[in-house]
Amino acid sequence: MSATAPPQAATACMAGLVASLADNKAALGRRYAEWAVSAPTLESAVAAAAMAQDELGHARSTYPVLKALGADANEELSVEGGPHRLALLDEQLPDWTAFIAANLLVDGVLTTFVAACVDSSVTQMAQRARKILQEEGSHRVHAEAWARRLCRSGERDALVARLLETWKHAGRWTGPADDPGFRAAVDAGMVAHDAAHQRERMRSWLGDLLGAEGVEIALDEPGDWSGWDPSLRRWSPP
Repeated sequence: MSATAPPQAATACMAGLVASLADNKAALGRRYAEWAVSAPTLESAVAAAAMAQDELGHARSTYPVLKALGADANEELSVEGGPHRLALLDEQLPDWTAFIAANLLVDGVLTTFVAACVDSSVTQMAQRARKILQEEGSHRVHAEAWARRLCRSGERDALVARLLETWKHAGRWTGPADDPGFRAAVDAGMVAHDAAHQRERMRSWLGDLLGAEGVEIALDEPGDWSGWDPSLRRWSPP
């Protein structure tokens, strides 16, 4: 290894994050597509279909970044997403409130990571990050608009409950705050912010969004990491 090469721990961690990012985007695209014909409004059905197309495109463009990191890349996009996906994306999202919770938190967590990669020392990731962020803007607009709508309806408690359940999965995606591999990736310039910082950005954004509607929510920093599989970046409920 040359003197300027990133540490092996940094490369391994970044490869795991990128693989999971791509797998989760593929799975999220599938789950969005399943609601394209059953969303509560025609406008949201069209949005679900468009977001599904975006996510599948993001997944397809992200898998090749693995080659730049010396890892195996999928030759074909899996219909369900690969094994590095969140457990809550294994099955169809059960209701529209769950869809919006995924739109807010799963999409949000992945996008927060992508935003931390716009100046990544992994050139291929930096290039893709900028393109992904351009398309993710409409996803956030959709999520925020529906969050406000649900907060102003009789569904506010159901929304908060779904968000808290979704956070158990999405909030753990970046891994423990003291993960040495993630710290090495930050030090190597592969990603700008560590796991705890990215979670704090999500907490601040969602807290402000719901707080403006008079709804309080507390997204805790995960403390119990039992059930967490670091190789898949996946948490399974006990």
